[in-house]
Amino acid sequence: MIRHVVMWRLKPEVRQSGRLQDLARIEATAAAMRAGIPGLRRLELGLNEAASADAADLMLLAEFDSWEALRGYESHALHDELRALIGPLRTERRVLDYQL
Repeated sequence: MIRHVVMWRLKPEVRQSGRLQDLARIEATAAAMRAGIPGLRRLELGLNEAASADAADLMLLAEFDSWEALRGYESHALHDELRALIGPLRTERRVLDYQL
């Protein structure tokens, strides 16, 4: 099994608004991804609650059957939709992929 972790820092104006306004759309897209991407076993989104200067603001954790399934996810239309939602909101992105 492959674990895929992505963490984003959001733009200051997005963070200062208190809550991520597009969270419902992001969560709906994540739900569609859970149901529609072959080889995707698990997908979680997390919105940071800690007040730490070095904390990420938003996290995605996904688990895949294989490296091939992860590659399929990376080019899937639903992943592109999520990327389009989060991309304009972020200033930084970190990714970690590893085998369990």
